[in-house]
Amino acid sequence: MNWQHLNPFRSLYGRIFLWFWGTTIVMIVGAVWIMQSIKAEVEYLPMDEKQQFMLENSRKSLQRQFSRNRDGEPVQNTLERFGQRGKMTVILLNPQNKEIILSGPMPRLHNEKPFLDLIDSANPLRIITPMGDFSGPMAINLVDTDYLLFVGRVRPMGFPGEMRRKPPLLLISLVLLISAFLCSLIAWSLVKPIKQLQDATKRMASGELTSRVGSASYRGDEIGQLGRDFNHMAEQIETLLTGQKRLLGDISHELRSPLTRMQLAIGIAQQQDPSVSSASNEQALARIEKEAHQMEHMVAQVLMLSRLDSNARVSQKRTISFDALLTGLLADCEFEAKSMDKQLSVDIECDANMSADEDLLASGIENVLRNALKYADRHVSFTLCIKDNMAELVICDDGVGIPESDLSNIFQPFYRVSSARDRDSGGIGLGLAIASRAVAVHNGKITAHNQIKGGLCVNIRLPIID
Repeated sequence: MNWQHLNPFRSLYGRIFLWFWGTTIVMIVGAVWIMQSIKAEVEYLPMDEKQQFMLENSRKSLQRQFSRNRDGEPVQNTLERFGQRGKMTVILLNPQNKEIILSGPMPRLHNEKPFLDLIDSANPLRIITPMGDFSGPMAINLVDTDYLLFVGRVRPMGFPGEMRRKPPLLLISLVLLISAFLCSLIAWSLVKPIKQLQDATKRMASGELTSRVGSASYRGDEIGQLGRDFNHMAEQIETLLTGQKRLLGDISHELRSPLTRMQLAIGIAQQQDPSVSSASNEQALARIEKEAHQMEHMVAQVLMLSRLDSNARVSQKRTISFDALLTGLLADCEFEAKSMDKQLSVDIECDANMSADEDLLASGIENVLRNALKYADRHVSFTLCIKDNMAELVICDDGVGIPESDLSNIFQPFYRVSSARDRDSGGIGLGLAIASRAVAVHNGKITAHNQIKGGLCVNIRLPIID
């Protein structure tokens, strides 16, 4: 099982779902935190024996400390020394002026109200506050002044505790800031790849065909898939436009040579005396006719290739047998092979029917056969066999073959390997391109590979009718 499909971050729905609920949870927790910080968090409980003993003992110890107090020493100083020795917080509350004197680990009292509310309390209580656990009040007289004594141990506040002491508006702002940060993260994760797609689209529209989407195409969600689709589209467009430019350049190059020879022949004919029929005039006219036929053939092939590429040709398909398709074609190729002092061997295992445009498919197969005869040393073989409801045609020659680096390009228009660039031996480079398009129109596949013993083999696979 592919567990990657269960990853919520591989889809925009999963990302938005998780971010929405994550932000919602943060808001809920923040709201609860704010409500708890706003409401009073003070509990008054009866004291147990241990707390009662600690309060009584602290009162006695404090009275002894003040009885040894040096004359004129402030109460705060004496109280501070007492709190440091006991490692606890001691609070003296003057019930008359409500002045509070504090000593111990806690530097200041964040909330005086829990202690002021007990000025008139008759019995000591246990006071539980966010600051700590205290006991009191207990009346005590120090330096001829009546005080109420509270003692207790401070609870470490930490960052959450400190924040809870802040004003509620500050806490609300903090929660909103956190939620805004979380929302900005998901917005950034969506906007950044879309911005990359937008920039790549603009560069592509301005003519920069090499424009591609960068890191956005590596994502696992729908935006990543869109980026990969854009890159594939850009590659296809670049290939098509580059091919069109190369096609125009190749056509111009191929037409230039016959046009030059025609102009030369016309010039020779014009220089001759028109009243005298000479062999030179006849040769010039023959050359003009030959080059005109060559140009007509070239234009016809280019038009056929263009129509096949643009699907403009209306295919006239009908049911036909391979015997009817290949009989005349193979007879013509055998005659041509004899004229070239070469041999064409044919091996057809059995016949079969297929739906085909006879003229188009015959033209494609003929181009492959003529290409094999052109480059063969002595022998060309043609075999036809039926495998898995597919007809497989294999055409092999015993020539020098093609470099492996060129095998994937020989079905491109006007492509010729370096050893076959001469027009008289290599043609104009459209035969195999037309064969490839013709096979594709019939839902077939054409491939080429070199033989171990030398020479090129072209495999054509075509669907048959049962």
